Amino acid sequence: MPAGVPFAGHLLITDRGNGRLVEISANGELTWSFPAAGDAAAKALGPWDDAYYSPDGTTITANSATTSTVIAIDIRTATVRWRAGIPGRRGRGPDLFNGPDDAVIGLDGTVWFADTLNCRVVHLSGSGAFLGALGTGICSHRPPSTFHSPNGAFPTADGGLVVTEINGSWIDWLAPDGTLRAAVQAPVVYPSDAVPYPDGSVLLADYVTPGQVIRIAPDGTLLWRFDANGTLHNPSSATPLAANRVAISDDFGDRILIVDPTTNEIVREYTVVGGIHLRVTDAVHYRPD
Repeated sequence: MPAGVPFAGHLLITDRGNGRLVEISANGELTWSFPAAGDAAAKALGPWDDAYYSPDGTTITANSATTSTVIAIDIRTATVRWRAGIPGRRGRGPDLFNGPDDAVIGLDGTVWFADTLNCRVVHLSGSGAFLGALGTGICSHRPPSTFHSPNGAFPTADGGLVVTEINGSWIDWLAPDGTLRAAVQAPVVYPSDAVPYPDGSVLLADYVTPGQVIRIAPDGTLLWRFDANGTLHNPSSATPLAANRVAISDDFGDRILIVDPTTNEIVREYTVVGGIHLRVTDAVHYRPD
């Protein structure tokens, strides 16, 4: 990449405090946003807590605990492709959720998310239809039968899942058939968004102040830790950009950081997008083009 450019590609930022999703290039330029000005129907489905690109780069999934919905957005038109959940209604079942968190599209095109207050992990089709759920609804740590306040379910390349549980700070590695591969209590207070690496380790944020971001292996080995000298203010999301770059959403710091994990140097900080100061940056995701 050219000298002075912190990474190649684009970042998707959930700017929850401003009720918008924004995409930026490496130089901080706004390249995409949602909802469009005047789209009141789409705006009413937010504010969004998280947003993620699909593997094919055509769709963004986003979730809102406030409205209890999950949506899929067509990137090209910036319009809602489908919605799961009934806006403003909390519940439990195929059409009702309670605190949906981290709706992520897997390589097979289906969507997984943590239905946090229902203590289950929900599976949707590529068109938003309910396919099933893991967890009985009992809030206790016995994966895959029960989960204690799950707040993330990230698909792995082989079709498995990595689930985080708030209570107990558990990280659960599930095989494609749903069986438990490993469960580790992470050295964090509030685990958030365990993003898998190809080697099986995960990148995990600690959603407290002062916060931290760690990389941890399925056997519990701590591979990396970053705390910005105690200045992280409830980071909730981190994503790898390259071997020497990690993006971090420092939520109540109202900023996105680009960090070199080989040196722990902050190489870039984004605080303003499209002329508007970021406010509660609840998630960050990456596409390489």
